[in-house]
Amino acid sequence: MGVLIDNPLLLLFVVVGAGAALGSIRVRGISLGPAAALFVGLAASAYDERLANTPAIVTQIGLALFIYTVGLASGPSFLAELRRGGVRVLVGVTVLLSAVAAAVAGLGVVFDLDAGARSGLFAGSLTNTPALSAAIEGLGTKVADGTVTDPVVGYSLAYPLGVLTMLLAAHWSLHRARHVTDQPSPDVPTQQAVAATSATVLVHRDDLPPLGELRHWLGLNLAFSRVEHEGRVRIATTDTQLVPGDRCTLIGAPDDVDHFISWAGARSNRHLALDRTQIDFRRISVSNRALAGRHLASLELEAHFGATVTRVRRGDADVLADGAMVLRLGDRLRVVGPPEGLAKVASLLGDSDRSLGEVDAMGFAMGLSFGLLIGLIAVPLPGGGTIELGVGGGPLIAGLVLGTLSRTGPVTWQVPHAANLTLRQLGILVFLGAVGIRSGGTFADAAGTAVGARVALAALCVTVALALASLLVTRLLQSDPVSAAGQIAGIETQPAVHAYAAEATKGDPRVDAGYALVLPLAMIVKLILVQVLI
Repeated sequence: MGVLIDNPLLLLFVVVGAGAALGSIRVRGISLGPAAALFVGLAASAYDERLANTPAIVTQIGLALFIYTVGLASGPSFLAELRRGGVRVLVGVTVLLSAVAAAVAGLGVVFDLDAGARSGLFAGSLTNTPALSAAIEGLGTKVADGTVTDPVVGYSLAYPLGVLTMLLAAHWSLHRARHVTDQPSPDVPTQQAVAATSATVLVHRDDLPPLGELRHWLGLNLAFSRVEHEGRVRIATTDTQLVPGDRCTLIGAPDDVDHFISWAGARSNRHLALDRTQIDFRRISVSNRALAGRHLASLELEAHFGATVTRVRRGDADVLADGAMVLRLGDRLRVVGPPEGLAKVASLLGDSDRSLGEVDAMGFAMGLSFGLLIGLIAVPLPGGGTIELGVGGGPLIAGLVLGTLSRTGPVTWQVPHAANLTLRQLGILVFLGAVGIRSGGTFADAAGTAVGARVALAALCVTVALALASLLVTRLLQSDPVSAAGQIAGIETQPAVHAYAAEATKGDPRVDAGYALVLPLAMIVKLILVQVLI
């Protein structure tokens, strides 16, 4: 024990490691995830208060890494969903979260909870780590001298209830999806991320437009890779015009593929993709930083290399390629073309695993610095006083903006997908582990008292009401049930709920779209409201 007391860094990583192990345990598909590090840290310093010696700056570094990388990853998706009509959803979410804050304030009066208990209850019920950080920072010395309850107490008691009730809400929404016949709104992407298939059509029609127009001719979302004309296989370009007797390989959702084949001709037993004598294919990773933020069409692969891109794998999602798609570092493109052309495409895109594990250190440091400066800006309140977004808000805004820009001159703001996930996971584990270590003694003193019991009862009221209200709001906003499950996860800013919904729908992109739309605003609104509560 003395070794851990004298070496806080060693203690931190012991806690992080144990928390990661505990968080990976799944019960009926549900796990604590990174939050387990918080509970392990609480247990450690509750056992011996001398272990509560982790420097405060460690928590700030962890939170800054986490929230900035979330912003970088969410920026492009957030803007895209906003353009698709997401403003009304964001208004509804803002009203909902404001109502939750009002309910917490009211319960604070009923259950006689001080500012620390109220803010911890709010942050824990909404499972929002940045809000907890803002509460701790805002209360400052009041927690240290025992004037108010440590927010970690309310957060720790409310957090498990928040996860559980919102998981049930997402489950109920997805259960409803099996019993409704509505088609998703046009504002919601319907392209299936993991159900894409390929087939070869034998063309019968003689009135087909060029493939560049044909992919959206029937309102379908298709990609074309190879065409066999008069016995010769070649790349399907945007200018290619199919005539009777041609064979063409197309990629898309199974229903779209079947519909096109029945309209244009008949399914061919010959699969052109199996003939790799003249045309080959391979997956190529985008690691060239100069391409970050560029549209796929701007590469002009057909003109320069006689190649075309049929699919893009981003993270775990495999989506159809589109010329308007904005490239991100880490994207894996399925490129079809002549062997010599594929080698040149690989040289252009980079295709380097080593580069995908690195970040532009200058861009990352500058972007995070901008975010921390934004967090220092004091915004005056109408009734007096000020609010700061702090470490949990400023980097998020900077990340959203810079992630959307991707690149400015020689500076690359974007971070490769794999590196982003690594930094994000490390940041949240370090933050929660350090917060737990610093607060274990206070938690142990308060959890078994009347204050702890009142906070737990209030948390039950808030989390149940939040889950029901989230279901109601998504219904009023006329979100389809699958998108609603993603929005519910975003309202809670809870990765576990998002992971459950994504797994239950087998990767339906509407879950990701709903989550990406709501998450950034929900984080910012929670940061502001928690400071009002203190």
